[in-house]
Amino acid sequence: MAALNNGLRSNSSFTFSLLKKPAKDMADLLRRAERYVNAEEEMAARKQKMPWSGHQEEKGGHSRNAPDRREKRKERPDLSKEDLRHKLSRREGSSRGGAPIPSYNHFAPLLDTRTRILAVEQDKVPIQWPEKMRSPTEKRNTEKYCRYHRDHGHDTEECRQLKNQIENLIRKGHLRKYVDMDAPQGRREQ
Repeated sequence: MAALNNGLRSNSSFTFSLLKKPAKDMADLLRRAERYVNAEEEMAARKQKMPWSGHQEEKGGHSRNAPDRREKRKERPDLSKEDLRHKLSRREGSSRGGAPIPSYNHFAPLLDTRTRILAVEQDKVPIQWPEKMRSPTEKRNTEKYCRYHRDHGHDTEECRQLKNQIENLIRKGHLRKYVDMDAPQGRREQ
């Protein structure tokens, strides 16, 4: 745990929180890290929904708002850090471009939550990231957030596509360390 703590950014609120109240164990550390990530993603989503209006327009003549720069900014799409990470992961061949993920009726019993498996393994295994959610934003439950879709509407644990993605990776041999081998043979999650 000390190595992980030393690798954290020194100016982050998460690091400050850990300095104020050290984690009891690795599970506590992961749980707290997940909460901070969820909070950051929620704030990023809120920031996208509510554009900041006043300050930039008041400056007017500031060099960042020069006419030629403004035109260049219009040409490129407004992408958040999450969108950029999503776009980069697609470029690296770990996403949408592959074969469609099959739908399964039976799932291997897991030793950990799907949310935590996604958080830990997203940079280590070839995850196929989903398309943007199609349902209208205003009809989605904003209280629920899916880290796999990186959008509101349902919880990560409820995500059928993530369930199928993880099951597919298990069957391909990538995530077998998360399968509960001691579970009774008949106990397969539906």
